[in-house]
This record gives sequence, C-alpha cells and structure tokens, in this order.
Amino acid sequence: MNNKGKEFDWEELKDIWTNSAQTKKINIQMSALFDELKGMVSQFEKDSIKSDIAILKANWIETKGKVSQFEKDAVNRDLVYITKLLRRFLNLFKSNKE
Repeated sequence: MNNKGKEFDWEELKDIWTNSAQTKKINIQMSALFDELKGMVSQFEKDSIKSDIAILKANWIETKGKVSQFEKDAVNRDLVYITKLLRRFLNLFKSNKE
C-alpha cells in the first residue's frame, strides 16, 4: 500500500492474489461459495438489488459530488482493512505449502 498504508492499492491486491501458490484452488472454492450464495438469495432480493443499482446509476452524477470526505475516508479505511485480511488469508495458503 502506498501513502503510509492509508490508500487502497488494487494492483497490490491483484499481485497477492495472482502470486499465491494456490490461486486456482482459491478461485474454485470462491466460485463454489458464490454459487452457494446465489442459491440462497430469493428472487425478491435479486430484484431489489437490481432496482437499487439502477437507481444509483441513474443518480450517480449528482450524488458523487455530494460524498463527504468523511465517507471517502471511511470507505478507504474499510478497503485497507479488507486488504489486510486478504493478505492474512493468502499467507495461510503460502504457509501451508511450505
């Protein structure tokens, strides 16, 4: 992560993911989890999500200028935290192989 760990770096996450010794196994497991999750979601929930996304897309131009710095910082902190968790998760696979 650059800027003293405060900015989320997608390239770093991509490198960690693709350089893992067990990337193929992880991808297969993640695909199975996504399929399982999709099976648990009702049609009502799917329709609600699609509706929400359509509303967000339609209003994004006027909304994106109204996002406060606090909200941006909160999202950035969350992404940094998620990256750290993913690193730990991927390091478990690296440790098991060695």
